[in-house]
Amino acid sequence: MIQNDTWHILGAGSIGCLWATSLCHKGETPRLILRESSYQQLEQKRIPLKLSTPDQTFLFDVDAVSPETIDSPINRLIVCTKAQDSLSALNSVKPHLAENSQILLLHNGMGSQQTIRDALPMHRIWAGSSTDGAYLSAPFEVCHAGQGQTWIGPLRSNEQSEQGFHDLCDNFRLKVSQCDTIEQKLWEKLAINSCINGLTALFNCRNGELLDNGDKQAWLDRLIVETCAVLTALDIPATSLREKVHGVCQSTARNRSSTCQDARRGRVTELSFINGFLIQQANTLGVTVDGHHQLMNQLGAAGVR
Repeated sequence: MIQNDTWHILGAGSIGCLWATSLCHKGETPRLILRESSYQQLEQKRIPLKLSTPDQTFLFDVDAVSPETIDSPINRLIVCTKAQDSLSALNSVKPHLAENSQILLLHNGMGSQQTIRDALPMHRIWAGSSTDGAYLSAPFEVCHAGQGQTWIGPLRSNEQSEQGFHDLCDNFRLKVSQCDTIEQKLWEKLAINSCINGLTALFNCRNGELLDNGDKQAWLDRLIVETCAVLTALDIPATSLREKVHGVCQSTARNRSSTCQDARRGRVTELSFINGFLIQQANTLGVTVDGHHQLMNQLGAAGVR
């Protein structure tokens, strides 16, 4: 494994701040990479990060840099941008990537990970799938609302899991485990998100409102059936998907999905890497997913991208 005393985190959203503060809690000294415009607005280049949990609050000071001000090689990088921004964000720091650098991708959906893997053949690309619940209450102030599980693993089958981020699995406040079949984990999360996120954006509702015993739930269950068909065609277990989706809706009943929040704010969503990716795979596999098509068409007509 590469020995390096500095972690770099690309993106200061909820997941970026969650991982930055969690690394600080572990005793590491991560550097947070911001967009140049955001970096220039900072009065101090060492910024206070706040981590709140239901039981405790922690404060940490972290160095902030921009792609233009990075002054040392990046050996280990965690990418926490939105899926649609990940490749361009990575390209902005590419001149600073050390030879054989390790890169961990932590964003929703699928497709962007494989694009990055193919675009950076000389670097070790890892992907992660997480169920942690986190949101920003203010810039650089993250609330860890729900302890989840993060699975990480190499995207290239010829790379051994022990070469990368195994030290995250010990003495770390986040629950991290390594997985040599990470694409299956990514599919399992995508399957749930493809049923919930787009619908909450279309109806502008909280997750729990999808279980209304009416039109929303009927559409939800239709998406579940179609998604199960895609998973089955991929030889990925799908028998308990309905229970998992309904369970997420129940356990996060008062939450609004990140997709719904982005849609409300007029931001580009990650749906092209969630439902869009699923539809592409379904077309290749010859699986009919009319409900997903209808959802994406109605969202597009409503101006949600």
